[in-house]
Amino acid sequence: MQVDNLRHLLDSEDESDSELKPWGVENVQRARANLVNMAAAGVPLDLLGWVTDRLRELLPKCSDADMALNNLERFVTASRNPLGLVSLLEREPSTLTILVQLFATSQYLSDILIADPDGFEVLRLTEGEPLARQAIIDEITSEVASLHDAGSVMAALRQFKRRETLRISYVADALVEAATRFARRHVAETRGWPRRPDGQPARFAVLGLGKLGGNELNYSSDIDLVLLCDGEGRTDGPRPLSNVEYFGRVAGELVRLLSEMTDLGQVYRVDLRLRPEGQRGPVVTSFDAAMRYYDFLGRTWERQAFVKARVVAGDVGLGEELLGSLESWIYRQYLGLADIVGIKALKRRLERRESREGDDARNVKTGRGGLRDIEFVIQFLQLLNGGDLPELRTGNTLDAIDRLEAVGCLTHKERTLLEQNYAFLRKVEHRLQIMFDLQTHMLPEPAEELNKLALRLGYTADGDVPARTKFEREYLETTHRNRQILDHLLHDAFGDDSDAEPEVDLVLDPDPPLEKIEQVLGKYGFRHPREAYEHLMSLATERIRFLSTRRCRMFLASIAPRLLAEIAATADPDGALVNLDKVSDSLGGKGVLWELFSASEPSLKLYVEMCATSPLLSGILVSSPGMIDELMDSLVLDRVPELAQMRETLTELCQGAEDLDPILHSFKNSRQLRVGVRDILGKDDISATTGALSDIAQVCLEQITDRKYASLIKKFGVPTIADGPRAGQPSEFVILALGKFGGREMNYMSDLDIVFLYEDDGRTVPRRARAAVQETNNQHFFSELGQRIIKTASRLGPYGRLYEVDPRLRPTGRSGALAVSISAFRDYFLSGSGRLWERQALCKSRVVYGSDRLCKRVDEVVNECALQGWQPKYATEIREMRHKLEETASATNLKRGPGGIVDVEFIAQMLELRHGVTQPNTLMALDQLRDVGALSPADHETLVDSYRFLRSTEARLRLMSSASRDDLPEDEEAKARLARQLGYANSDEFYSVTRRYVEGNREAFNRLFDAAAKTK
Repeated sequence: MQVDNLRHLLDSEDESDSELKPWGVENVQRARANLVNMAAAGVPLDLLGWVTDRLRELLPKCSDADMALNNLERFVTASRNPLGLVSLLEREPSTLTILVQLFATSQYLSDILIADPDGFEVLRLTEGEPLARQAIIDEITSEVASLHDAGSVMAALRQFKRRETLRISYVADALVEAATRFARRHVAETRGWPRRPDGQPARFAVLGLGKLGGNELNYSSDIDLVLLCDGEGRTDGPRPLSNVEYFGRVAGELVRLLSEMTDLGQVYRVDLRLRPEGQRGPVVTSFDAAMRYYDFLGRTWERQAFVKARVVAGDVGLGEELLGSLESWIYRQYLGLADIVGIKALKRRLERRESREGDDARNVKTGRGGLRDIEFVIQFLQLLNGGDLPELRTGNTLDAIDRLEAVGCLTHKERTLLEQNYAFLRKVEHRLQIMFDLQTHMLPEPAEELNKLALRLGYTADGDVPARTKFEREYLETTHRNRQILDHLLHDAFGDDSDAEPEVDLVLDPDPPLEKIEQVLGKYGFRHPREAYEHLMSLATERIRFLSTRRCRMFLASIAPRLLAEIAATADPDGALVNLDKVSDSLGGKGVLWELFSASEPSLKLYVEMCATSPLLSGILVSSPGMIDELMDSLVLDRVPELAQMRETLTELCQGAEDLDPILHSFKNSRQLRVGVRDILGKDDISATTGALSDIAQVCLEQITDRKYASLIKKFGVPTIADGPRAGQPSEFVILALGKFGGREMNYMSDLDIVFLYEDDGRTVPRRARAAVQETNNQHFFSELGQRIIKTASRLGPYGRLYEVDPRLRPTGRSGALAVSISAFRDYFLSGSGRLWERQALCKSRVVYGSDRLCKRVDEVVNECALQGWQPKYATEIREMRHKLEETASATNLKRGPGGIVDVEFIAQMLELRHGVTQPNTLMALDQLRDVGALSPADHETLVDSYRFLRSTEARLRLMSSASRDDLPEDEEAKARLARQLGYANSDEFYSVTRRYVEGNREAFNRLFDAAAKTK
């Protein structure tokens, strides 16, 4: 600012508003007075003009421009040489920038700087960098050593703290050390020095806990101290005292030196409540007394407090000897349930106390997701894992977070978020306390004050959005994220409602006695508790080197009571646990599973049920570990997979892929897993289950056919119709499904019975003129296509076999062409060559590949071929075929045994042929037969019920054993398991129901076939 303009501003109040308002000040008159006072103190106008130019740039960026300018004026006018000070600021412009920021941020630090000019020199010369711990201790102790009265010592301690607070460092250690040395010397002047019985000097140590112990002090923190001494012996003065009494007086003097309020304030508020026995115990504890107390009476919260303990003053050897002796007490080999409950109980008490004292949401320290939440859970993880991981034994929270990730107890994401969020909250805490040196953790309520805090933290307004809004948004997001992580690590893992659950202790104990193993696991129905324990420990161990077994064990312990209860509810707990171990091992990251199950009980129940009851589905997980996501998805899906959706998904997956095999196998496994899970959970009836399994096969077959069709066109050209209305047009391809595939009634291991048809005869032609292709006739082209489809679907490769494809039901039989034209197919049946069993097979036919136009034509041809008129002898022939199937089956075979599934299907097919009804799905065919009067309502109800029961039982048998076909189990244990899966109390009840159904089927079969054989 030009000197003339500045002089005019200082002389005239009228210019204040226009000149000073842009500086960001609210009180322009006081701002003008600040400038006038600096000029009156001896700052020349040319230098003051330079200051005003800099202030015009700096003040608008400050959180509180008025406070900054007012403190700058106080600082300049209080200095011994205002002219020299401002000249220095002109030579070092960055110094003024730092001062303005400090004066706007903290009234407390501003007052220190104004009251102690030497502090400014220290800050400027060291650029605010802290000194090394020993250097700062040496500096203050040498100063105190030259003083002889307590008043001078207290003044020196307070002035030193004020000066060093500007350069946050090991100032607390230095001040406690200096006060300790003076206090010992002061008491010894009248009572002598304390001696042990062997004549050696008695030792005295000061342990720092809490934020002091973790090197995490705030600007206005208390310091938590535990005082320790050699107990035996007396002082060597003329009026001797016992060592305990002597050190008690030293402690009193130490506390007075640090905490007594003087004109210069106090050094620190001293808190001795963490000592043995708390406020009831002696202020100073002897080494032996401390060891006895912690050994016999030490509680979990005291172990947690000692995570942050370190020696801060006095005899380092004595302090470290105690901490070394207590390490095995602090960090036990395992954290039992009693310890966990103790930690959480303390947490709840603190939360209740803090919520009574103020608004929890605004408390940076004790609010939900605040600093204390982070510190508690980090200390919990240190206690849980520090027994066998010494590297976790650190008192600093950020250091502990870093180390916990290094050993796998925290994920990288958890570590990053907690580290960032902890640093953010500590920064907020510092800004709150640095303002007036108050021990506060509450965010200010007035919007103006909250906005100032936001500005001090570096937030800026953005249009109409003030800085405080941006800060509040980040603060709420941070605390919410913290709570999610911390609930997951502590509350979700070890619920508050769990009392003394020995299962948790069993998992966490590295070497439980045999009696404990048998006592805990014996009540869960394990026949071999020791073997069950080995499998349980296997569940707690990660096999992959870079995954954390400790994290895995912690979350397994948290779900152990529920997991074991679910296993005990199965028919064979020993077998269920063995299979669960096998499946879990194949997944790679077991810890992630236990984390998921700790928050989702339905997932836990489903996983146990699947491992216990379905080798087929659990085998899918073993061979394809990524399918665990499908398993979880099946819990939330509200229906079985739909054909159109599956077709679209698989088409996208196959787009551009060179090798379809892994894609098709993965797709089939994932969709069958979803269907199977819903089957186990009883979410769908048998029709929905078998229909979905059939649709999965259909979309896989479509993809194979499309891919092979395209490759054959490149080799042979496009098959074209030779004669007729569509001469010259492409001859289209059709796949006709028969059997269970045709009826949309497939089970988990059904074959695909199919017939390959094509529209009409002709030859192939190149897609483009002069394209080099091997022209051939249509029958050869489509037979080759069929052969490639069968080979691709049935090939036994590294992923197993997709489907067993059976084309033997084609009109020409095994020796004939694999594909026939639609007209040849029709001629075969209408010429009389088609046998009755082949016509019967057509009752379950359905087009699964082909255009809508050709679909309709094939349906008409199939109906024409199947329904050629009824003769009573057909009933006898069909019955004979049924009995031949029965000859090779056991009495307990659900499918081909007497009264089995085939009885119902043959009844339906016989009546379809007799009454001209064609419906490939058995249940739908029974409905239509009832509707046309071919089946009485009573017979319809009996057959439908029995068919549903037998098909559901068959599906569950396939889930139970991939080797099982259709025979009911003979082993009593397997019988019980099957009965329980189907909802029956015991195997006797289940087998009684089964007999009733098959006997009813056989009775209906004989009666209906007898009637059909007699009626034209």
